[in-house]
Amino acid sequence: MEQNEDLIRLAGVVEELLASFNQLKQEKSDLLQTLDERENFIKQLQGSITRLKDEKADVSQRVTGILSALENWEKDQDNEGKKSSKENASESSPAASPQLFAMGS
Repeated sequence: MEQNEDLIRLAGVVEELLASFNQLKQEKSDLLQTLDERENFIKQLQGSITRLKDEKADVSQRVTGILSALENWEKDQDNEGKKSSKENASESSPAASPQLFAMGS
């Protein structure tokens, strides 16, 4: 009889251990799935960061080009203004009075 009770108790302990093992196995599986999802999310974010950095560099390059074009345009306008001032001065009479106010930036 005592052996029978011991076997019943042992069977109960084994069942509890198996249930605990199965629960831990399921938790591990869930955690691995969560880890996979997070790793995929991190990869997506890194891709977004790379794409945004590339876009930023492109925008910066375009802005630099636009500013350079504006500076060149301003220089051309200044040069044209100086040329037209010289042409106007040469067309006026030699006895013309000197300009008191010059146009410039």
